[in-house]
Amino acid sequence: MGDDLHTRPGPLLLLAGPGTGKTYRLAKRIKYLVETEGVSPEEITVITFTAAAARNMRQRISDAGKQELFLPLKQQPKHIRTMHSLGYAILKEDPSVTGVEEPEVVDSLAVQTILMEDAAQLAGYTRADAPLAGDCRRCGNCSASSSTKCGICKQYRNILRACRAIDYDDQILLACKVLSGNSDLLARYRLSCKHLLIDEYQDINAAQFKLIRMLCDGQEEGLFVVGDDDQSIYSWRGGSPEFIRRFRKDFGDKARVEPLLVSFRCHPHVLEGATSVVEAFDGARLPKGQFSYKAPDGPQILLHDVPSDEKEATIVKAIVEEAIPSKDVLILVPHRGFASAVAAELRRARIPFSAPASLPGDGLPMLATIGRWLSNPDNSLALRECIESCLANPALGIPSRRVRKAEKKKQREDGLQRISRLWAPQIKGDVSSFWQALLNASDGDVLLTSIAGAFSKALDLYKSSQVGEFSLHVMDNLLPWKDPTSLLDEVQSWVSAGQSLSHQANRTDVQLMTLQGAKGLEARVVCVIGIEDGTLPHKDASRDALAEEARLFYVSATRAIDELHLFHARKRSGHLLFRNVYPESGAPDLVVSRFINAISPKHLKRRFHPA
Repeated sequence: MGDDLHTRPGPLLLLAGPGTGKTYRLAKRIKYLVETEGVSPEEITVITFTAAAARNMRQRISDAGKQELFLPLKQQPKHIRTMHSLGYAILKEDPSVTGVEEPEVVDSLAVQTILMEDAAQLAGYTRADAPLAGDCRRCGNCSASSSTKCGICKQYRNILRACRAIDYDDQILLACKVLSGNSDLLARYRLSCKHLLIDEYQDINAAQFKLIRMLCDGQEEGLFVVGDDDQSIYSWRGGSPEFIRRFRKDFGDKARVEPLLVSFRCHPHVLEGATSVVEAFDGARLPKGQFSYKAPDGPQILLHDVPSDEKEATIVKAIVEEAIPSKDVLILVPHRGFASAVAAELRRARIPFSAPASLPGDGLPMLATIGRWLSNPDNSLALRECIESCLANPALGIPSRRVRKAEKKKQREDGLQRISRLWAPQIKGDVSSFWQALLNASDGDVLLTSIAGAFSKALDLYKSSQVGEFSLHVMDNLLPWKDPTSLLDEVQSWVSAGQSLSHQANRTDVQLMTLQGAKGLEARVVCVIGIEDGTLPHKDASRDALAEEARLFYVSATRAIDELHLFHARKRSGHLLFRNVYPESGAPDLVVSRFINAISPKHLKRRFHPA
């Protein structure tokens, strides 16, 4: 059923649920266009969500062992890339838009947040106003006005341009600007997008939709997209399921939406149990129809009710030991703090595991950042990021971001205001870098003098090759780790991550990562940790946020091929939850996630673990 979907004219949207073969369909579409329809590879552009997905697509059509997808290199599309790499290529066609031939791309959300908060203060607002502009840019629905967010955004762009940089969202926003002002260039890119194939359509934002419309305008019959609104989990990046849900409205009467209804990965207990959660909490979802299954049988979802996070880690370890080496295991956590106990337990058991680079911690990346500044003191972005880390030093007198008292908040705001103002002379061109602005302004200002002194000494020690003294100075001022255990844990985690990427290393059958990071993966056995109200979903989540967290649960659960283990702890360390779990009653208020109530007992089995 639907075996010919890859041959149908567009605009066509394939609703591709987890494990229904969306990558296969895209690859089949490419082969069909080139071999059957005689389309030139130069007229085909394939857009993927990640660079890894682009590489995977290239590998699929390059595998001569699978003739149903294989294409010789000369027949393969040249353009198989991410949306943002396409945007960057377009904006490079007109350097006048940025004033730089090869602008640096700021893709770190943490750095973007720092700069946006600085911009808010430069524009005469508070740092708390920064999300108004940040959220607007990520959604990509930008139009100039006299509003607060536009005033902040203007100063933010000024900071980036002074650093010869753009940010992640600029790659799309500026690409649209370039094409809008150059009809010849637009015609050239349209020719290369005569057949435009797009993966993960549920994750696009308003700016990306605008770019898609510009590229396929007048040739919509070549538009072929795949996605699943149930897997839209990136609102924090600006992604929205609204575009996939309004596909017919956007592309007219000829637009068609076809669901893929054969699950090649999940069995009924997993897929139907997970689907019941999004059905209950996301009323706007597109109906999919009844699935059929390659694997019609499998075990029920198992919910573990455990006494503590420490006990949870030992149970996860036992599940891993039983599974490997015949089955691979994927362990998913709400954030990396939840990974610590499990990682420690696996190490004690000498079970090798891999973790993505985002899991080990921020200490070593911060040392790498100061290394970039030390090798080039004019690197204003690296210096500003290091200064933010430096502000955690109590000796500087800047209260924590988490303070609640009004006077402490004001004290923090005032201190950071003095730092934000350092951008002004660089924006005006009076100085070449943030470092020069800091040196010029530090005379007479205790805070700025202290910061300048700390970095001046780091620069001197770096040049003198005094490794021991240099290391101690950096540790004392940047505070990359709160204690020796944190340092050693991160070092071990990075070593494990590096070993997993080595060609000489044995493949690990256990992966540990965040819920958001698992999209696109699968494993025979999946363990999902933190299934509690206040964690998944978050406490006091809005209706839209609740719907997205239900989709996050759905994505996490449907990574499972055979076994799905969910974990609810009756007690957790307070630092993991960022809230007081001991209300006035004195008993922890951790309760199982409300999502669980939506799953039928037919699909779910509960197991209580005593203390």
